[in-house]
Amino acid sequence: MPSLCGFPELSGSSRASFPSPGPRLREIASLKRLIAADNMTQKENARTETQLAIARAMMRAGKSF
Repeated sequence: MPSLCGFPELSGSSRASFPSPGPRLREIASLKRLIAADNMTQKENARTETQLAIARAMMRAGKSF
């Protein structure tokens, strides 16, 4: 049966067979995940530092937190 879309691997009920990503793409994906995790950690650390700075300022002002 001829393909309607011009791509025989995409026609019919069988699933298309795409090649698995190469090692380079997997490395890039891993690096992106590491960068995202690092960004989240930096954001968390900044939030914690801000809370500590506020707590220190309140203690210097003689207020309890």
